[in-house]
Amino acid sequence: MLHLELGFSSLFAYCVEALRMSEGSAGRRVTAARVCRQFPGAFERVARGEFHLCALCALAPHLDPENEAELLDACGGKTRRQVEELLAMRFPRPDVREQIRRLPVRAQPPAAPTQPNALSSRAIDHSTSPAIAQETPPIQPNPTPLPAGVTGARGRARELEPLSTARFGVHFTADAELRALIERARALASHRLPNGDLAALMKLMAESFVRQEEKRRFGIGARPRRVCSQTKSVSLVEEEPTPPGEAPASRAPTEPTQRENRHAQGSKRGRYLPVAVRRETYGRDRGQCTFVAADGRRCEARAFVELDHVEPFARRGAADTENIRLLCRGHNLLHARNCFGSLHIAAKIAARKRCDRELK
Repeated sequence: MLHLELGFSSLFAYCVEALRMSEGSAGRRVTAARVCRQFPGAFERVARGEFHLCALCALAPHLDPENEAELLDACGGKTRRQVEELLAMRFPRPDVREQIRRLPVRAQPPAAPTQPNALSSRAIDHSTSPAIAQETPPIQPNPTPLPAGVTGARGRARELEPLSTARFGVHFTADAELRALIERARALASHRLPNGDLAALMKLMAESFVRQEEKRRFGIGARPRRVCSQTKSVSLVEEEPTPPGEAPASRAPTEPTQRENRHAQGSKRGRYLPVAVRRETYGRDRGQCTFVAADGRRCEARAFVELDHVEPFARRGAADTENIRLLCRGHNLLHARNCFGSLHIAAKIAARKRCDRELK
């Protein structure tokens, strides 16, 4: 209760006003401090680095003297998402409500003043008039934009919310086009899903997309192409019927095409990987990056995985399953830098970006 002697109504107010913490940071620290005060064993684990603030905040509503040791042992050393999934398994929650609703349009924030003395004048106004300080929001710097398709950690945590062992609440915002597509898909699947269950519909759509992409990128489920032999193609040409009223013309034996010569002499060396190689590589690596660290830990990335040559293509690396593996984009770039040097790769990346800018 030392904050009362210092003139603050609460510990939260002391953290925000005296220590200059953000509201979120102060809230997490206050919650974690209360957990450690009520359960001293948690404080010892924090000192050893087994717990972080997010884990303690997630544990706070569920800890009691009976399950203290069990929960602290089970959640020690885990990430926030792993802790949430474990708690959802032990303390299941009801399903989220299925709904599609219109969200209000967010107003664009006013442009920040460009005068160099804007900050100093605002600070003077805040100190002289508390009412103005409460009504006028502080100027916040523009956040660094994320790359396309990349979501912040807070957004990712909100998208999939564990409810129990095998149930998750899914949250996302759809535009008008996506909603129209969902309604069309629901109408097309009305015979298979008479009740129009949105979760079953999304599962059906996701399964269809996964099959399509696995077939396109890695040849999963693709049928092998038939390669007609030279004799068969010649016989088909010879058996072609002659139009009525014309004498049959003598035909010279058809010469093999360029594609057939490549099949006969071995395919021309190129970056194209046969479907069989992609399919076998994807199945062998289980769709996961194969990079293994010095301590034996394998990279768990499944997003942005790429087919990589162990012996680089520029060094005459073969396009077979022994020389092809799956790597995520970051480890693929690391392998290229180890093989050709950072300066060479940086120059290649700069040239590619320059070319893309010229095309735009």
